[in-house]
Formats: sequence, structure tokens, C-alpha cells
Amino acid sequence: MDLFNDNTNTTTYTKTEQFTQKLETLQSQLPSILEDFKKYYVFYNKNPEYPEYQQLFQNIKSNLNSVNAELFTLSNDVQSNIDKLNGDFSKIDTLIKNAKEKNVQLKKSLGIVEHKNNAASEMITDYKKIYENGYLRNWALFLSILVVGVGISKIYKKPTTNPITVVK
Repeated sequence: MDLFNDNTNTTTYTKTEQFTQKLETLQSQLPSILEDFKKYYVFYNKNPEYPEYQQLFQNIKSNLNSVNAELFTLSNDVQSNIDKLNGDFSKIDTLIKNAKEKNVQLKKSLGIVEHKNNAASEMITDYKKIYENGYLRNWALFLSILVVGVGISKIYKKPTTNPITVVK
């Protein structure tokens, strides 16, 4: 239950607005960089002997690489936040399941069924357990039938013999 009372979990995540702002900045920079890259790529390949074109092409190429690197780090940051959120949600889910199980046990031990709706929800959880047990039993029965069937077929399979030919 400490996870619910702890307010530090919300501060460890980067706000979506920051990710959106970085992405919009990169999107606004990219068209002009690509346009310049196309232009200087053509100039550089047509006249590779001019050092000015070579320098401009290298500069725009480094700008493009830096945008690519920033986009990669942004993607990694988003993925790490998603992983943190998934971990926290799985912890919360486990806590909720444990609390529900404890609630069911406490209600059973006290014999508390206040309303018809509560009785129905208790029956639903009981039927879910019955269904899960039956489901596992059916799969076990199916697999055992397969194993026994393969075993019987191996035992009673006719041995293949080669006919003996008599040479005169």
C-alpha cells in the first residue's frame, strides 16, 4: 500500500508535454535541414574539388546526424518512461489482486453478505475459480489422452519385416 501513498512516483516521470515539445522542435528543424542537405549534396557531388561545398556539406550532414541522435534519445526516454509505468502498473495490479483476495477471505470468515449484489459478486469469483480448475483439468486430460494414444500405437504397431527372397 506504500505505492498508493507515495507521491514520488508521479514526479519521476517526464511530462508528456516535454516530449511533445522536443518532438515538435525536431519536426520544425527537419524540413529545412533536409532541404539544405539536398542542395549541398548536389553541389558537393558536382564539384567535390571546392572546399567550401565540402565544408557546407559536412556541416549540414552533422546537423542531420545531431537531429537523428536527438530523436533517438527522445525515443529511448519515452520507452524508459513506458517501462517504468508498466512496472508500476504491474505492482499496482498485484496489490489490487492481493487486496481482493484478502477481502474475499475476510468476507468468508465473517460471513458477510450484505446485499444481493455482493452475493452475486462472490458467486462470480467462486465460478471463476471453478472454471479455471475445470479448464486446467480438461487440458491435462487432453494431453494424457495424447500420450496414452501414442504409447498404445507404438506398442501395437506391426513390425516391418523385409520379405526373404529365395534364390534358386
